[in-house]
Amino acid sequence: MGKADEYQFDYLEDNYRFADQVNGALFQGRQIVKPDELEPAEAQSVYLGKEAGVRENFKTIVDKTRMWKGRMIHVLAVENQTYVDYHMILRNMLSESLSYQRQWKHKKAAHERKHDLKAGTDEFFSGMVKDEKFIPIITLVVYCGTEHPWDGARCLYDLLELKDEMKKFVTNYRLNLYDCHEHDTFDEYHTGLRQLFEVVRYARDKEKLQRIMQENKGAYSRMDSDTRELLEVVAKVRIGEEYGIMENGEKKYDMCKAFVDMRLEGKQEERQEHLVKTVCIKLRKNKSAEIIADELEEELSEIEKVIEAQRLVGNYDVKQICMAMVK
Repeated sequence: MGKADEYQFDYLEDNYRFADQVNGALFQGRQIVKPDELEPAEAQSVYLGKEAGVRENFKTIVDKTRMWKGRMIHVLAVENQTYVDYHMILRNMLSESLSYQRQWKHKKAAHERKHDLKAGTDEFFSGMVKDEKFIPIITLVVYCGTEHPWDGARCLYDLLELKDEMKKFVTNYRLNLYDCHEHDTFDEYHTGLRQLFEVVRYARDKEKLQRIMQENKGAYSRMDSDTRELLEVVAKVRIGEEYGIMENGEKKYDMCKAFVDMRLEGKQEERQEHLVKTVCIKLRKNKSAEIIADELEEELSEIEKVIEAQRLVGNYDVKQICMAMVK
C-alpha cells in the first residue's frame, strides 16, 4: 500500500467520512448510510498480481471495510497516482469471490464443529444448508489520479473480444467506480472529501479552483489537519505549517492564502525561467553581461547571477540553470 493509500485509509477510518464517501459516490449525496449504523468488519483480500513484487498473487491490503445493515461495504482507494489500473475489473472480481469463498469456509467449519449436516446429503456435500445466505459485498473504487480521468474498463465486457452471439452467455461484471473528473460540482459531499475532489478535479484550472475556494472560503480557510495531509499527498498541494492557526484548541490551515502564495511563487518561477532563457540566447551571441543587462533593462547583478549559474552547469539547459541559481 503506497503512502497516498495509507493517508486515504486513515482518513476513511472516521465513520462520518466513510459514510460521506459512500453516500456521495453511490447515492448522489442522499444520506442513505448513517455513520452510527456502520460497524467494523475484517479487511478484504485484494488481488495484486505478480507485478506487485510479492511471492504470491494474493495479499491482504488494509483497505477500508465496514458492515452496514447486514451488507459489507468495501472502499478501495485506487493508487492516487498517475496510472490507471487497466485490470481493476479482474482485481475486484477476484477479491469479491475470495470474500464469498471465505464466508462459505466459515459456514462449513461451523457445521463441522456442530456435526449437524447428515452424511450423504446435498447439504453435507455443500458444507451448508439450502437456505443459508451470504453477506452481500459492495466494492466502491475511488479514483483520484491527478493526471487524467479514468480511461480503463468499467465492466468485464470492456475487456473481452466477444462480439458474436456467444456474448449473451458470458456473465458481465460491473465496476462501482467514482472518478471525480466526471463531475463538475461536489455538493453531495459534506466532509473534507469535497475539498479533495475539487482540488484534484480542477488542479489544472487555477482560475476555476480559486473561484471555488472563494465561494467556499469557510472550508478552505479553516481546513482540518487530516484533510490538509490528504491534499498534500494525493493532490500534491503543499500547505505549510506557516498557514496554520489555532482555533478552539484545534489546528486549522488556511489553504486560500497558501494557494495565493503558491500562484505568486509560480509566476516568479515563470519570470525567472523566461529571464534565463533570454540571457542564454544572448550569451550564445557572445554578448557581455553589461550589454545583456542594458538590452533587457535588468540589474547587472541579476544578469551576472544567471551567467555564473550557466557557467557552473556548463550548458544552456534552462531548468538546470534555474536549479543552480537556487543552490
